[in-house]
Amino acid sequence: RRAQGRMMSDFFAAEQLRVDLATRAAQSALMLDAHDPRVAFTPDRVHEYHTLFPLDAVVDEPEVGALGCTSRVYKAVSRIDGNTYALRKLDGVKITVDHNSMRKVWGELQHASIVRLRNIFITNEFDAQSNALTFVHDFVFGAMTMEERYMRAQDTVGDISEELVWSYIAQLTSAIRFVHSRGKAVRCLHASKVLVTPQHRVYINCCGVLDVIGDKKAQVPDLQAEDLRGLGTLILETVCRSVEASQAQNLSASVDYIAAHYHPDLKDLIVYLISQPGGPGQVTIFSASARISGRLLEQLDHTYQHMDYCHAELAKEIQNGRLFRLLVKLCMIVERPQRDTPAADAWSETGDRYLLKLFMDYAFHQREENDRPVVDFGSVVQCLNKLDVGVSERIMLMSSDGQTLLVVSYADLKACCERSFTELLIAGNYAQAGGFGNRSLMQHAQSFAPAMGYGG
Repeated sequence: RRAQGRMMSDFFAAEQLRVDLATRAAQSALMLDAHDPRVAFTPDRVHEYHTLFPLDAVVDEPEVGALGCTSRVYKAVSRIDGNTYALRKLDGVKITVDHNSMRKVWGELQHASIVRLRNIFITNEFDAQSNALTFVHDFVFGAMTMEERYMRAQDTVGDISEELVWSYIAQLTSAIRFVHSRGKAVRCLHASKVLVTPQHRVYINCCGVLDVIGDKKAQVPDLQAEDLRGLGTLILETVCRSVEASQAQNLSASVDYIAAHYHPDLKDLIVYLISQPGGPGQVTIFSASARISGRLLEQLDHTYQHMDYCHAELAKEIQNGRLFRLLVKLCMIVERPQRDTPAADAWSETGDRYLLKLFMDYAFHQREENDRPVVDFGSVVQCLNKLDVGVSERIMLMSSDGQTLLVVSYADLKACCERSFTELLIAGNYAQAGGFGNRSLMQHAQSFAPAMGYGG
């Protein structure tokens, strides 16, 4: 029912946002079934991480990938901080630099579109036979690679919207610019190493891996130039939805396809990044960013709009949390069963508690003239808000038999609630631990205090 011009759904976070967060929670709890064949190569615990779950569907030995070696990826939970991480186990690799120094360098690089490197260690806990180099990155919930999302045979139907393409470009360009400005190179701009979420957030994964196992003689300017070619190639393959789109024999046809279906700016950017006119050092991420600055500003506007949306949704849940704390107090007080003495038996039906009981009937159990129940969510929220604030507005409370009529203000009811709840805290503390001082009691009571301070 609409109350005060609002629907019940107006009081809660958007359904899609709720589903996204619920999915995130479900993924963090994934566990491997005992009959899953992947159990054979999945240990119970590695280093400080437990509850390992393989993210690769492949049971057989993995193929050599973009990193130049075979690898397996696991979701795992840290016993130290309880957070979820992705463990990448590399087999048969040669460490070319001090991996601890690389861990420190890349661990300090934080960007919204880069999966942060957390740890690097060598362990034999995967198979108890050979040492494996393992990289620990943040776990991106709900993500799949660009290759899986756009370039698998069953998914290569339909064009990707131009707005979405430019969103991907803006996120990737920002990440590469961040890394290059700090004298490093990404080195992993491959469709199998760039992640995308259902919300179209893009993350560059595996940063720092090739700095440990790659060619240590490679010069940073050359690696940065390769990053730009990798960006152009990734955009081309994503838009054309094929890993073969960037191959020499298909390149011309792929560019023609983009020219026919998208704005010329997109084709020009791809050609600029892949061909790099003017020779080495003439094309940089900074010059590429300048060419599409207008597009980047459009994406910045979309980002601010999304921030405003998230703040609005968060505000709903903050208000709900405040009202939840108030309801916890009321439910602990009203009609609370007591024992041992007649006075205790009557506690919940006398004095302040009786007023609160009548208020609960007023807020939750109203009926229309024809005796139909009133299910008015907006009215309940309004009543609870006024009680939480303690406004001076007066209401008339009536007992269920109609024999008692009382006119009280919300400020009076709030005082009744606070006094009754304090009595419960005192009784509970004495009953459970032989009594506490006023300081401990106040600390306990503050945990139930409203989120905002209001005058009585």
